[in-house]
Amino acid sequence: MSSSSTNLTVPRESEWPTYFSKSVIIKAPRQFVWDVLVDFDSYPKWNPYIRESTLIDATKKPLPGHQIALGHQVALKVHMPPTMDDTVKMSAMTETVKQVQKPSELAWGSHRLPGWLFGAQHWNVLTEVEGGTKFEIVTVFSGFVTSMMLSMLSMRQPFIESVDTMAEAMKKRCEELAANSN
Repeated sequence: MSSSSTNLTVPRESEWPTYFSKSVIIKAPRQFVWDVLVDFDSYPKWNPYIRESTLIDATKKPLPGHQIALGHQVALKVHMPPTMDDTVKMSAMTETVKQVQKPSELAWGSHRLPGWLFGAQHWNVLTEVEGGTKFEIVTVFSGFVTSMMLSMLSMRQPFIESVDTMAEAMKKRCEELAANSN
């Protein structure tokens, strides 16, 4: 997997009408956390929010391994609210990879509707800190239908819970794997 970046920067709360963020400190090296983040095949083992994640090319063909690059797509199946119970209905979506800066940033976003109507970006940001890695999830929404979607469909709280739960599950997964690798 190569690093490929765009002129995108990690969203700041002041720049987006709808902004969600959660960060945790993980007691593991940044590269280790990155490897867990891009191991989409193991998401069903630990991730209660993103239950399935498949990297695909523009023709929807699954890509092997961790060959994530700009322009690839990620087919996701998510639980909102988060749960490991796969008998619960999942929502499916396909996102486009917008940023890959190994081992610090991975972002994807929606492309289904015009940006003025609805837009979304999901960022995973890894920063080295003393004793480990800060893992931050930043998800932002924009567009005319965003507030209607979040309020009328009662999605705001389940979404916050999903982001928070994914961050905590990532911490648990990384720290367990790191402890077992020593």
